[in-house]
Amino acid sequence: MFCQECGYRNAATAHYCAKCGTLLDPDGPDDTATYTGDTDTQEVPATPGHQLPAVVIRTGGRAGEHIPLQQPRETIGRAGEASILLDDVTVSRRHAAIEAEADGHYLVDLASLNGTYVNHRRIERARLRDGDELQIGKFKLTYLE
Repeated sequence: MFCQECGYRNAATAHYCAKCGTLLDPDGPDDTATYTGDTDTQEVPATPGHQLPAVVIRTGGRAGEHIPLQQPRETIGRAGEASILLDDVTVSRRHAAIEAEADGHYLVDLASLNGTYVNHRRIERARLRDGDELQIGKFKLTYLE
């Protein structure tokens, strides 16, 4: 399914675009259509039910899944009590956390075995900005403000 906002090809089962986070319209244009939208970068407007800030899973069986950040501290890991459950051996049980602070959200590595990355750089703690690519194990996510 193609995103009507950015043209990205998403999994047929996705509800949100894995690239920009826009709510996908299952009744939109046929998947075989070619996207002919503007080439200029545009701000993606929030749509009803599109809560920000959030992360969008971009890879794996859950690609396109939109996860709103509702708690002051969202944990990421493969343990059942994680707020954001990423079930794969490349993800530590308690891998990382996203913490809300007065000046924004921060991604914090929780001494994971495989590390936590923001925009391809390994981090211990980093302030997140709109569009940042997060890598947790084999999963890639996009942070949306």
